[in-house]
Amino acid sequence: MDTISESHLINELDEMTMSHKKNVMQIAAFQTMSDTVYGINIAKIKEFAMIKDAKFTGGLSDSPFMMGMAVLRGKPYPLVNLLRWLGDTNPENAKIENYDILVLAEFNQSLIAFPVKKIITIASKSSEDLERADTTDNKITYITKISTSKTRSKKRHKRKKEKKLAVAVESDEQDSEAICFVIDVEKMLDEVFPEVSKHKLHDFETMNKPSIKSKKILAILEDSPVASKVLEKTFRASNLNILYFNNGLEFKAWFLKNEDHALKELGCVITDIEMPMMDGYKAVEFIRSKSKTIPIIVNTSMSNIGVVKKLEDMGASAFIPKTEPLKIYEEVEKFMGEKE
Repeated sequence: MDTISESHLINELDEMTMSHKKNVMQIAAFQTMSDTVYGINIAKIKEFAMIKDAKFTGGLSDSPFMMGMAVLRGKPYPLVNLLRWLGDTNPENAKIENYDILVLAEFNQSLIAFPVKKIITIASKSSEDLERADTTDNKITYITKISTSKTRSKKRHKRKKEKKLAVAVESDEQDSEAICFVIDVEKMLDEVFPEVSKHKLHDFETMNKPSIKSKKILAILEDSPVASKVLEKTFRASNLNILYFNNGLEFKAWFLKNEDHALKELGCVITDIEMPMMDGYKAVEFIRSKSKTIPIIVNTSMSNIGVVKKLEDMGASAFIPKTEPLKIYEEVEKFMGEKE
């Protein structure tokens, strides 16, 4: 498999992808220290950089998943040992010299970096192309097939009167497929930096927010177990009638089956963007096709400005990063709380 050229790797990803305008997920597929192909939603990546262009310091954390700090253009990024988090304890994984590319990512308004060996491709996938991982390893959120190509060169000789006049080189692409394991970034953040969500939940709980006075339904569309757990704890004392759905398709089926009831009783919808079967884009589009007034809160770890603008244009009412329990509680309270 060929890696993407270095000139592409050092460009900002907003110049490489317009996936937020196509309602598809673009997955950056990469390899680390083996032939296994992993993937991450490109909307969560700020840029790719070459390892040689960054400076590294170690020993700043006791976490077994941390390799230290990467500094690029004066900005520090906590450096995550992705393979160690995935369960590979080979000590070679912690040696930065074994990698070539640095992935700089932003999740939940937090900057991190992790090293990889090479980028295989950037693949566009609809929510229907993503399969839930049928495995006990819940660090993998989706499995999908990606198309790759190996380019081989062949020489074509032109002859005239038995004399070689020119040699032309043609490229011929051989199509192939690979299984790509899309990592659960919410779980990675929760396990690598557990203090972040714990502190925010603790701070929220100590505020003893009053229950929300509403008889209407709060619908939550979320497929991540980690994010669902945070939302469950956030609204545990709200006294709201809450319905949970694993994706937009489950919500759509419920809505269509109970349309009159849903239109009358839905007080607010919280939706993730990345979901199998039917993602947040299509969920927002469906809701707005049925109602222009039901409040829709997008709760996602993606903070790409293009994604935010896209959802605002589609009719989303608010955009709240994940692991912000106070902000999302107050937003739901604003939309659903009965006015005195």
